[in-house]
Amino acid sequence: MISIISVFLLVYTLSFGIIIFIGFFQQRVKERSYEEVPFIDPEEIAVLVPFRNEENRVLPLLKSIKMLNVKPGKFIFIDDHSDDRGVEIIKNELHGLNFEVVCLPSGCSGKKEALRYAIEEVNRSYILTMDADVVIPEDYFSRLMGLRDADMYVLPAIMKADKFMHYFYEVDLILVNAANAGLAGLKRPIMASGANLFYRKYTFDRVDDLASHAHAASGDDTYLLRDFRLNDCDVRLHTDPELGIYTETPQSFKEFIDQRLRWIGKTSDIRDHLSTTLAVVQSLLTLVFLVLCALLIIKGLWIFLLLLYLAKTGIDMVLFFPYFNRIGRMVTWCFIPLYEFFFPVYTLIILILMPIYKPQWKGRKIYEN
Repeated sequence: MISIISVFLLVYTLSFGIIIFIGFFQQRVKERSYEEVPFIDPEEIAVLVPFRNEENRVLPLLKSIKMLNVKPGKFIFIDDHSDDRGVEIIKNELHGLNFEVVCLPSGCSGKKEALRYAIEEVNRSYILTMDADVVIPEDYFSRLMGLRDADMYVLPAIMKADKFMHYFYEVDLILVNAANAGLAGLKRPIMASGANLFYRKYTFDRVDDLASHAHAASGDDTYLLRDFRLNDCDVRLHTDPELGIYTETPQSFKEFIDQRLRWIGKTSDIRDHLSTTLAVVQSLLTLVFLVLCALLIIKGLWIFLLLLYLAKTGIDMVLFFPYFNRIGRMVTWCFIPLYEFFFPVYTLIILILMPIYKPQWKGRKIYEN
């Protein structure tokens, strides 16, 4: 049994060591080549914020906008048929600033249509999409000005836990983002977050293929990344926390599971061979780990089970340390041992729910039949 465990740990370390550890340092080398003296004119940036019933979550964003030391050309908030006080709050808080609130017409709904409805009227060179529940650092646009021109920048969306159990959700997202950064260093990113996505409007107008994913209510970010990739655009990822936005974690286990199931659904629907390969490798290694745990429990080999848990946890803490340190979330890094303990249960729940449970997004079906 000890030899089987040793082989598993070796394969696991080599597989994720290349992606997570070596890939991350390759990504840092790339990022240094992306930077120069101020190049991007903030006046040429239109920030698009689609929202629906966000009166209870939009205020931190509005306050952070007022604190920016450099502001973009315009903020455009797109109301997706809200029936709360969100529009009123936005107008009151941003009075005197350069912003606009537009409302989707009847028969038009969802984040994808909201963004495209606004983009049609934008006459600036760059589009920056954000969510209504984020916070923008005051130096964000000062930092953004120093990036070299590219078709798209995938920028950090950093969750910050405010309760003990929420650190579990934050760890899970950071592990995914670390893998994405590693793959970007080795080859290219496979994910993007619409909460912080920056791209050239000209390129968007040229490559956007909404018809190919209009059946999915969510996922404009990842599908748009695919459209840029398939057209050989210059897509770059940056891990600098000064270019990051901050948002809260899911507030309940159900919200967390719904979010993960939506992500899994998008990944399978997009059919990206690199993403699929990573998913297969991760799934096989996770399956082997779960089988090993089950066998050790059945045979009552508790010492070996403890050693397996400690070894895998130690490997993960070493491999993921550079990324956690880069984004300034070392407190969350300390929760990896707790995450590892609950990971088998969380994985089984996901596997059970995948074929029988269909989460919604903003009260709507994710995929149209």
